[in-house]
Amino acid sequence: MPWTWEYHDAFSLLTWLVVLATTVFVLDDLFIDLVALLRGLRPQRIGHSTLLTMKSLKQKHIAIMIANWKEADVIGPMIRGNVQGIEYQNYKFFLGVYPNDTATWEEASKLERLFPDKVVVVVNTQAGPTSKGQMLNEIARQIIQSEKTTGQAMDLFLLQDSEDVLHPHAFTLMNYHSRDADFIQIPVFSFDVPKSSLVGGIYIDEFSEAHTKDLLVRQELGAAIPSAGVGTCMSRNLVTGMIERQNGQLLKEDTLTEDYHLGIIAKPMGFISRFVCAELVKPDGQKEFIATREYFPSHFMASVRQKSRWTLGIAYQGFHNLQWGGTLVDRYFLLRDRKGPANSILVLLSILVLLGMLVLRLQGEATPSLLQSQFFVALLSFNAVAMGLRILQRMRAVTRVNDFSQALMVPVRWVLANVVNLLASLKAHRMFRQSQRTGERPVWIKTEHKMPAHFGVEGGAAMPSAPMADVELG
Repeated sequence: MPWTWEYHDAFSLLTWLVVLATTVFVLDDLFIDLVALLRGLRPQRIGHSTLLTMKSLKQKHIAIMIANWKEADVIGPMIRGNVQGIEYQNYKFFLGVYPNDTATWEEASKLERLFPDKVVVVVNTQAGPTSKGQMLNEIARQIIQSEKTTGQAMDLFLLQDSEDVLHPHAFTLMNYHSRDADFIQIPVFSFDVPKSSLVGGIYIDEFSEAHTKDLLVRQELGAAIPSAGVGTCMSRNLVTGMIERQNGQLLKEDTLTEDYHLGIIAKPMGFISRFVCAELVKPDGQKEFIATREYFPSHFMASVRQKSRWTLGIAYQGFHNLQWGGTLVDRYFLLRDRKGPANSILVLLSILVLLGMLVLRLQGEATPSLLQSQFFVALLSFNAVAMGLRILQRMRAVTRVNDFSQALMVPVRWVLANVVNLLASLKAHRMFRQSQRTGERPVWIKTEHKMPAHFGVEGGAAMPSAPMADVELG
């Protein structure tokens, strides 16, 4: 049945709204690109002589805090591989376990016996799972309490996860920058995955762009630096100051992104934050990022669950807890951080508009007059070109971190990423509404973790920190 003028009018209005909103989002991203271009922002390069200078500094004592819930399969390889590879002496892993997770507790205890100088098991006073923030708070409290008996105070506190592969020089880099910064974030990247792993590859794309450009722009403009949850180093002053401010909590326990909250409030508290994106240039000329690497979910629904946690914590709980504080620049980046759900709605509306266009074509009807103006066509063309530039920007970032063959997959994974983000936003909204209605906190949404196949295998060598070729996940 032909469309009446009412349908044409409503469809034209919806299309205009979608195109105008898309233009706003496009201009937002182009602004970040423009700042990066005009300021010449790029990862810093560290040569051999600079690395030697960093290594010559006195080593501060570093406490690596790792929250675990049912991680018996990965913490063994993680600890063995990292202990073999880390080129730093003064550090200890503090493995937080729950009393009702006996498998993880037993595995952690074995590691404590194997590496008595490097591993300490911290048993939570509560049964699990609680929240990641609660577990990390428990670890921090027990570390500080134990210092009274051990006589050894920790200078730096590091957030890591049970599946992380640490760069051999990560602690050296953090130790160096901790001279004049209280909060230090280094990049987090995904290991290489097979090209057929489209979902896993989404994380290659997103983290490559965010941690080689977006966070550099954020720092250049003076905005607060959010924690990525891993690769985050805090000074003792920040830890004790945060505990005092938050009534005994280093990390807020009523949010699923306690790490993000930590980074955002560190700046208004007067602490100096720094994002350190550095490439180590080896004597043979090869370059590698000093970063935390890990595998991210490779299954569709697992990715939706994980991203729903990020969306819920940043966009919904972040607004509830942080509101719009800080400088104008801070508020701008808070808006960028929280635009995920709005972007997902825009994607959904865009699909509806495309379907509407298809119906018009199939019915042989002309394009509504409101959509034939030169200004509308110009906006469409601008958005199309900007979208192409957006994809090229991401491909460039992926080439820098992984390789060009992975970059060729970006356009395909771009479409899939929008679907994942849309479903994650819907799930996050539903979870937030439910928590508001019942008064219950959203639970810790755990992600199944995997390690590189040969990393930390008993009797084996440590896995190199550089990007790996396609490997089997398992």
